[in-house]
Amino acid sequence: MYTGLLHSHRLFAYFFLLSTLGLVFLALYRRLTRTEQFGIPITFLSKLSLILGHTQLLLGLGLYFIGPWFEQLTNNTAEVMKNADLRWFALEHISANIAGIVLITIGNSKFKKASSGASKDKAILVFFGLGFLLILSRIPWERLF
Repeated sequence: MYTGLLHSHRLFAYFFLLSTLGLVFLALYRRLTRTEQFGIPITFLSKLSLILGHTQLLLGLGLYFIGPWFEQLTNNTAEVMKNADLRWFALEHISANIAGIVLITIGNSKFKKASSGASKDKAILVFFGLGFLLILSRIPWERLF
């Protein structure tokens, strides 16, 4: 079960990264060109990024609680905190990604409530952008590729 979750988590990571990167670039393009076209694609990408981000979070939490990190953290917290690699997976990766998904969720809410295209783009750039950067900072790149 752990291996299946790990592969699913990795696969959904690719989709999440592509959709969120596309969303942020589309909002940036709209902001720089001062155009309000691409209304349907930007709405679709925001929903897709939100869904994929939450799916990633659920798969990651499943991995966390059935994987070796949680067991090591609960049995020997001091040793995990001394080891940089273990601490990274047991604490830093999960906490930064949860914070990133929270920012993306807030951004989606602000995006839906915004009345103008400029305020929609601002919500995407600020919240999706910050959440995306936070998530990018805690991706194990050597394991992803």
